[in-house]
Amino acid sequence: MSLSDIHGHDRNIAFLEKAAAGGKRAQAYLFAGPAGIGKRAVAVDFARALQCGAAGHRPCGMCPSCRKIDDGNHPDVRLLAPAREGASIKIDEVRELIRAVGLKPYEGPASVAIIDDAGLMTNEAQGALLKTFEEPSPAAVIILIADAVEKLLPTIVSRAQVLTFFPLGKEAVKEILIRHHGVDPSRAHILAGITGGRPGEAIRYVGDERFFERRTAVIDGLLERTLFAGDYEKRTRDELAAELDIMLTWFRDILVAGAGAGAEVPEVINIDRREAIARETRAYTQEHLDRIVRQILATGRALASNANAKLAMSVLGMEINRK
Repeated sequence: MSLSDIHGHDRNIAFLEKAAAGGKRAQAYLFAGPAGIGKRAVAVDFARALQCGAAGHRPCGMCPSCRKIDDGNHPDVRLLAPAREGASIKIDEVRELIRAVGLKPYEGPASVAIIDDAGLMTNEAQGALLKTFEEPSPAAVIILIADAVEKLLPTIVSRAQVLTFFPLGKEAVKEILIRHHGVDPSRAHILAGITGGRPGEAIRYVGDERFFERRTAVIDGLLERTLFAGDYEKRTRDELAAELDIMLTWFRDILVAGAGAGAEVPEVINIDRREAIARETRAYTQEHLDRIVRQILATGRALASNANAKLAMSVLGMEINRK
């Protein structure tokens, strides 16, 4: 894969290609934007472009350098990420990365460090990284990946070249799923809508039948008014985030259908549930649907800030079931 093979983010990719070709790279980059939209893929391919032994500014994918990066064993490219969901990145991990990236490159022209979920670095870890930003090694390139820039120290952000990434259009994600992953068009339409233009998230769900079983359970629970009887404390944050995405598209579809003409439901995401969506337009007012959508979004923000899952979901359930 090369930077040119990644869908979307054309402006950022063109900027990085120019940096790789001209040798005028920054020593620190911050890739900012929602999770699952391709920031990590761009970061890895930028590392390929910097290290590739072939002529040109795009990685060939065939040389020993590209193959080692693909296999995760290039001595001059290192990736640091939280050890598990919800874990932070500690100062000792960052110090070891700094030590390694500060060494003279073994093979390539640069020593590249990628820190995924950089917003999960502890304050102490960020402080250690800041010292490296202030006294960088000439051969070092550090790429931070974050979905929330506010979680990083302003002094770190100010010293990095910030590239903002945005979600792709739903049709673009749908085309990726169909053309490159062989997904059925109907399922691709649903996945592209639920994941909100985040191809990484959509691809992650392609072969995950549990996700589609969860989607069925969530929608059936909403229809039967029994969804919030479960024990949300036993579910992971990722599972809760997925359920909120499903709820958001469900109530969005009801809003869209309510603005349409009768049973003709335009532009819905859950195209396999058109009849149920049309019926549900009679169960909610437009004002109630607006409050529900706002509460779903607020619940997602609360859970991202480690709020109590049971309490947050209970408040959401009360709003949805309010008469």
